[in-house]
Amino acid sequence: MSENIGCHIIRLKEIDSTNSYLKDKSELLQRNGLVVIAEMQVSGRGRAGRKFTSVIGNNVTFSVVLHPNLPLEEIQIFALLAGVAVARVLENYVKNIRLKWPNDVLVNEKKICGILLETINIPDHSFPVLIMGIGLNTKGCPNDYPEELQNIVTTIESEMSPISDISSKTESAPVLNNESIFQQLLLELDSCLEKFSLVSANTQNSDKTTSGRSSLLQEWLQRAKALGRKVCSLNNVEERVKDSGTVGIIEGLTREGYLQIRTDSGQILTHVSGDIFDMKR
Repeated sequence: MSENIGCHIIRLKEIDSTNSYLKDKSELLQRNGLVVIAEMQVSGRGRAGRKFTSVIGNNVTFSVVLHPNLPLEEIQIFALLAGVAVARVLENYVKNIRLKWPNDVLVNEKKICGILLETINIPDHSFPVLIMGIGLNTKGCPNDYPEELQNIVTTIESEMSPISDISSKTESAPVLNNESIFQQLLLELDSCLEKFSLVSANTQNSDKTTSGRSSLLQEWLQRAKALGRKVCSLNNVEERVKDSGTVGIIEGLTREGYLQIRTDSGQILTHVSGDIFDMKR
């Protein structure tokens, strides 16, 4: 992955989904680092077929083309990388940020950002191309969203007030500008990818790869406040309906970015897919 994130940016007024826009344009998928950003997504998508609701002017919604040169089973870690990048940017504006596996960013336990990874195979590429979609709620308030989401989502603007109240009078509140936030996100994504150093030309660089990967995973665990957290691991929709699943304590992450959960019986479960719900201890 030699090109910087945002080496080429396509700006759209309105689109169904920036991820969908890229999926059927193989010529764009050839360009590592290319970004598509839209002012409005009318059919934004989240993980597991869920809908991402976009409010015009109140979100930063974009997708990035990446060529990680990795097999499909090692792609998950990029959702964690994106979460870390988003959290670093949010720290300039709000407090009480927490990452939630695999692809959510929370502020005061309400969702402020979603990340969607999709892969596609294109000619002349041995490994799948990755499309990384990011949707961040910046302006407005939860009441701007559909009623069923108002108690579970938040925005940067609605979370900035408490910080303003406790800031000293000499401090000025950060300016909330979507373009500025977008550029900050691109810089942090690029920084995370550079540190991650996925492509190794030789054994010496391989040590740097391991170090970069380990550092990223540790930062994600810290920002997620994950270690020791009691969760319920659901493998499918049926389990959620039946209010079942596997209960355990988060022990860590695999090198691919999958959760490791110690169950009540002492078994270590590697959670690869499905929802994770926090439980009271």
